[in-house]
Amino acid sequence: MSITIYDVAEKAGVSISTVSRVLNNNPNVLEDTRHKVLEVIKEMKFKPNPIARGLVVKQTNIIEVFFSWAGRQFNIQSDWYTKLLNGINEVVEEKQYGLLINTIAGVFAPQVVYRKVFQNAVDGVLMVSPYLEEKDVLQMMDHRIPIVLIGYRTDDPGIDFVDSDNAQAVEQAVDYLVKMGHKKIACISGPTEISRNAADRKLGFLQATQKHGFPAPEEYVIEGNFLREAGGEAMKKLLFLPNRPTAVFVSNDLMALGAWDAIEEKGLTVGEDISLVGFDDIPEASTAPYSLTTIKQDYRTISMEATKVLIEKIQHPDEWKPRQILIPTQLIPRQSCKSPKKKS
Repeated sequence: MSITIYDVAEKAGVSISTVSRVLNNNPNVLEDTRHKVLEVIKEMKFKPNPIARGLVVKQTNIIEVFFSWAGRQFNIQSDWYTKLLNGINEVVEEKQYGLLINTIAGVFAPQVVYRKVFQNAVDGVLMVSPYLEEKDVLQMMDHRIPIVLIGYRTDDPGIDFVDSDNAQAVEQAVDYLVKMGHKKIACISGPTEISRNAADRKLGFLQATQKHGFPAPEEYVIEGNFLREAGGEAMKKLLFLPNRPTAVFVSNDLMALGAWDAIEEKGLTVGEDISLVGFDDIPEASTAPYSLTTIKQDYRTISMEATKVLIEKIQHPDEWKPRQILIPTQLIPRQSCKSPKKKS
């Protein structure tokens, strides 16, 4: 039978709470008592069980990561999902916490999310839910359990989050296209009403084109829903414009691939006739026949930083000051971007 904290307490002649205080390096233990308990622990080869120990100190040593998904099914094979989860798991293992994965997919009400998130006994929550409105996020922050947002930026100074620097990333993409000689640059955005990242990327695009002295006309900005089909439909509208763009920034890679297909269906060549820039750097973006210039998000750093922030928030609640961290992105040049053709 495994040795328990009760066995240690009995042999050392102390209470369970005293053993717990020794295990947690509590200073309110006499040195003689601490030494005696540690000797018994060593003699009995006792290894604390995180869950049992948590029951004594009213902690579970478990972190919940909550993923929401816009589609009907949760895609566990998603590159986005696996990279975030790997980064979270790396820190959780190092800090000796357990990890609970909770998901919801499809169309859902904020109340459903709230119930799912807080139905479990955990020490803290990593929230990966980009389609929640800020008011719903604020309501969750009123709960006693510490929460850190991943991939979601908010203007509220009291909310902890770690996200990509979306606006700066799009500015970098526009700068790249301008340096190639493009002046007629369009944008296929994500759903700005329900996604803060989509709104930030659109804002970054508008600010960047304004900075370079050729703000995009209204017909150059078309909103999609982050799905591949929407990228194709938006691209078809841009292709039928009398003064069609020579380059298009697309708010995510899935829509960019849909836009690529629409360009090819029109008998045009991506890069030669119209340049494309995506966002995310999913595996398909660099898999033949595609070679998409895109913005790479550092999912591993984002998820690791968010997990470290959450654990620190759990361990130091009384002295906590909110952290709002933006992680830089990287532009990955490929064959989808070339200088615009000169008119003969």
